[in-house]
Amino acid sequence: MASVVFYMEDGTTLVHKLESDVTAIGRHPDSDVVLTCPSSSGRHAVIKSSEDGYYVQDMGSSNGTRVNGAEIEEALLKDGDRVGFGDVQSVFYAGDAPSVLEEKPVAAPSIAKSLPPPAPVVSAEVPAAAPRPAPAGRALSPVRRAYGKPAAGSYPDTTESGCMTGLIVTGLFVIAFVVGLAMRHSKEMEGNLMIDLKDKLFGSMPKIKIERKADE
Repeated sequence: MASVVFYMEDGTTLVHKLESDVTAIGRHPDSDVVLTCPSSSGRHAVIKSSEDGYYVQDMGSSNGTRVNGAEIEEALLKDGDRVGFGDVQSVFYAGDAPSVLEEKPVAAPSIAKSLPPPAPVVSAEVPAAAPRPAPAGRALSPVRRAYGKPAAGSYPDTTESGCMTGLIVTGLFVIAFVVGLAMRHSKEMEGNLMIDLKDKLFGSMPKIKIERKADE
């Protein structure tokens, strides 16, 4: 005789033989198989006997009835089909249920386990290199990393050459100033600046004669 094994939420099993033409399943106390799981409706589904076998029909339940993972309104059952009433799982047997199920409770089967595993997805992208760990201490900003203090010996020290350049520029400016002054003096005074300057400083100084009086 056909039978259905229900795997309850508390881990126990319930073996129900399909002796009637119609077997009502749900949380309602008048059901032939009373389910206590909150995901099951009061009048969840029925299993009907016909000439070509047994059919399971959903009665408009809130969480649906599934056969081998597919939600159905009505479906013909085959030996070994897994039927879900909300979160309550069951297995339909065309004959008597295995005797081991009547002797001790077993864990409810997972419909997901009966389905083949999905094929692995192979990505064509090259995995990015793992980021290098940051050095200990305070991290530098991108600007400081680009324009920070260079390492010793990265380029020569230009401090001394800079001072020398400044002195040369100053000297050239002084020479240009003197040459310009000399040219202007030559044009206006018709003389040599250096000679005239020397005469003015040393040639025009009065000579002082110091005489000592004889002792009286």
